[in-house]
Amino acid sequence: MKKNILSALVALFLCLSFAGCGNDLEGRDVAVNEDLRILNGHKIAMNVNGRRFVVSLYDNPTADDLLSRLPLTLTANNYGNWMEKIMPLAEPLSMLGAPEGDNPKIPEVGYYRPGNWIALYYGFIGYWEGKVPLGQIDASPDEIRDIPAGSSVTIELID
Repeated sequence: MKKNILSALVALFLCLSFAGCGNDLEGRDVAVNEDLRILNGHKIAMNVNGRRFVVSLYDNPTADDLLSRLPLTLTANNYGNWMEKIMPLAEPLSMLGAPEGDNPKIPEVGYYRPGNWIALYYGFIGYWEGKVPLGQIDASPDEIRDIPAGSSVTIELID
């Protein structure tokens, strides 16, 4: 009896953990916040270790706030075992009109408010509250993954 109750509680916990996720359990993309992924016509460059990655920005207030702060020089680091590079900001970006959370597309650039960092996504991470999509990056997942931790990244407007 206790074993059945414990099994039921574990199953319920797992179901609730995945509720509202923006991906199915196999990691495929499910449409989330597509209205925030309309391109605004602005492009920025992320220059790192002699490489230039072009990012086409989305039309949302968070991406607009990033654009207003350029140029920036940040430091890219790995984020634990997650498939993203993070670049902490000195000041938070605007969350005006931001979604409750987001399921990043791969590859993509986003903002994570609780950590106050720009993120370069190169693999499935799923839905997280506090994430906002910023733009499409012209880089392969492998190119993003291979950015060494501690690399200096200069971000500038190119259009």
